[in-house]
Amino acid sequence: LPPHYTAPATSKAPRRMACCAGCLGPSLPPHYTFSNSARNARGDARISPDKRIYLSVFFPDSERARPAHFFFDRTKATSRVVEDAVAYAGLQLDRGRLVGSPEKLNLFTLEGEVLRTDLPLDAHLGATLHPSDVLLLEKGNRVSEDRLDAIKAAVEQQNGSCVVM
Repeated sequence: LPPHYTAPATSKAPRRMACCAGCLGPSLPPHYTFSNSARNARGDARISPDKRIYLSVFFPDSERARPAHFFFDRTKATSRVVEDAVAYAGLQLDRGRLVGSPEKLNLFTLEGEVLRTDLPLDAHLGATLHPSDVLLLEKGNRVSEDRLDAIKAAVEQQNGSCVVM
């Protein structure tokens, strides 16, 4: 539009688009884009809404599984997040490790903190964990800053919006 153009006072509010490569940059690799929307979070429908906590989970980079939005029972052990997310991605666990991997699979926050899987999700709430947080499953005891930064950027890009007049 020309710089002197102004929209009529009766025009509709701008439409928001979830993704626009023109202003958000190049497209993300598939293993950095969510396989579902937050509205279509995966979880056990038998969990009552008052016990649900909604979280997003990214998988180890080596697995190339797409991250997903989930809901979990906040009264259950945090290990359920690992088990359910791994099962959703079509991966298999063997005593806390992905089959074929010597390293234990841990659950991290985007700040790089490890969540204890022997505690219920409620024990982490308000301190290291908040509803709608993004978590990362990663092999080993730490996650690199580069990996955390890449996931933060991917989440920001997918949550960003463009204004289309």
